[in-house]
Amino acid sequence: MRIGTYHQLDRVDQQIVDLLRTDGRMAYREIARRLDVSESMVRKRAGKLLESGWMRILAISDPLKLGVPIVATTYASVAPGRLEEVTDALARNEAVRYVAIGVGSRNLVVESLHASVEEVHAFIQNELGREGVYESETIHVVKIKKSVWDWPLPSEPDDTASQPQPERRDHA
Repeated sequence: MRIGTYHQLDRVDQQIVDLLRTDGRMAYREIARRLDVSESMVRKRAGKLLESGWMRILAISDPLKLGVPIVATTYASVAPGRLEEVTDALARNEAVRYVAIGVGSRNLVVESLHASVEEVHAFIQNELGREGVYESETIHVVKIKKSVWDWPLPSEPDDTASQPQPERRDHA
């Protein structure tokens, strides 16, 4: 398996996802035209990608540009036996927009939105003061340079590029 490729999606599915990633409102007719396939093929494949959860079409916004006063990212160390319980509770909190379990000394990442520093303080006390959370560090985000959702799927190299090349021999 080559690093950086997604073998679960074929080339057409990858191209459909990439076009919709660029413009989530692009018509299936336009996608079909660009890929030189039928509109019904695009409609069926996009439907399967959406139904299977491989793809979602949504608007991505920058909360800072929308006027949210505080965006916070928290890295925490949680006891392995409490990790599911803690992350489930965090995921139910309205202020939380992202919760991830990781591997390493900081095995929890949380992004949250807050109206004031008092709200951030209460969030840290209530949510990260739970039993099983050893320590946490919260960073006040002041500028978002790239959204984590804005990334293209790597595509397979051309079949010709992956063919073995003839062995080169230098003659003396």
